Amino acid sequence: MKIMKLFISGICWGCTICVFILIIGAATVGDSFLDMGADYFIRQAIASMIVGIGFSVPTLIYDKESLSRKVQTLIHMGIGFLVFFPIACYLNWIPISFGPGAILLSVAIALVTFFIIWYGYYLYYKKEARKMNQKLEHLE
Repeated sequence: MKIMKLFISGICWGCTICVFILIIGAATVGDSFLDMGADYFIRQAIASMIVGIGFSVPTLIYDKESLSRKVQTLIHMGIGFLVFFPIACYLNWIPISFGPGAILLSVAIALVTFFIIWYGYYLYYKKEARKMNQKLEHLE
């Protein structure tokens, strides 16, 4: 059941990020940003969902308490980026033809975006743990 929730969560994250990128692109570039065929849109949307799944399902590693948080995070992000980078290169999310500067900027933006999402979840679960500990203290 947990893996299905993570799978669906990944699809939701992928779709959300895809829509945000479309909104930002349309707002900054204009109508030409949205001038794409159905085939192109479908590939982009499916790829976004796959990347979302690639980052959400590996969070199962955090259930493995014998590993340190750093190792868990490294495994989680490593798997996510192994899914992301080939797709990003294939679909030109990382514009390889524009040279190393564009590649580095694209990778940096991806890293920052994924870290912000990860850190948001980290803070959320840390807050939840604090609440649970406070409730346990009141029970004793």
